[in-house]
Amino acid sequence: MIAEAKTSEKRAVPAGQDAAAALRQRLSQLPQESAANRAASKRFLEQIWSKNPYGKWWLPPLDEVYAELRAAAERGDVEAASVLGSRSAQCRKTVMESTPDKLLAQLEEEMESPVDAEYAQARMATVHERFARELAQYEACSRVGQAALDESLLWLERAGRGDAKDARLAYVATWSEQAGSDRDGLIADIERAAQQRTLAREWLAQGLAAGEDRALDIYIDAYARSGALFPRDRVQELAYGYARDLVRGRRGSGFEALWANGPTRFGDLSSQQWDAIEAQGRAIFKAHYESRPVGPNGAPSPPSPPLRKVE
Repeated sequence: MIAEAKTSEKRAVPAGQDAAAALRQRLSQLPQESAANRAASKRFLEQIWSKNPYGKWWLPPLDEVYAELRAAAERGDVEAASVLGSRSAQCRKTVMESTPDKLLAQLEEEMESPVDAEYAQARMATVHERFARELAQYEACSRVGQAALDESLLWLERAGRGDAKDARLAYVATWSEQAGSDRDGLIADIERAAQQRTLAREWLAQGLAAGEDRALDIYIDAYARSGALFPRDRVQELAYGYARDLVRGRRGSGFEALWANGPTRFGDLSSQQWDAIEAQGRAIFKAHYESRPVGPNGAPSPPSPPLRKVE
């Protein structure tokens, strides 16, 4: 094992040099993927997105398609509004959490991790690709402008009210994340926040009723932390988690055992609480997911065993 001490020592950013320039300088010292590999990766992404009618708005950096995307959304294209809202929300998070100084610190930590000499070259090439990509994303998002990125919820709400595919749950997830990290904003406009929370809960319930997998993810995340959508609730978190395990389990070979044995019990919850988690998780699955296709093109799963009553 080697620690790459000579190349990974933490160094202060030179005076007069910004973090982005310092990050580029550090990256220039690392090995890179071959041009052939980069071209192959690009072709692979282009091939995937070519099958999506809106791929032209997802694949390029947001600043390159923002004007076209916004113009389409303003003309009433709800799918364009959905893409614009989702990408703006992603960019908003990027400019907050992936600033060059944070990326530079993460790179230093990454380079300090021990690695077998045999794989050092390949690992450093992967590290270079990752951080170069994240820096490029940050800069592209920054060029869009903070005011435009702050409109992400507005566009997602418009798309959701227009029944754009996936826009409603995207709105719920985005509102929950943004509101949870902006307590001051919630307090500043309590009435508006209450309206948004009501809409988010309504659309989340609709997603659950429609058997959307993402609805389970959002419920679990919301109950796992004391956020704006719901108060923290360990029992609810685990009940929805068990329902998600059942949904995923029927796509494999372990569904019968998972249904028969219930969720794995751990921690300091009581037997009564675990019984409630098991019963609720099964009820959620049977009500909203049992009759849904196993996969995008799959057939409905066979009926589940009857529910056991919790005494």
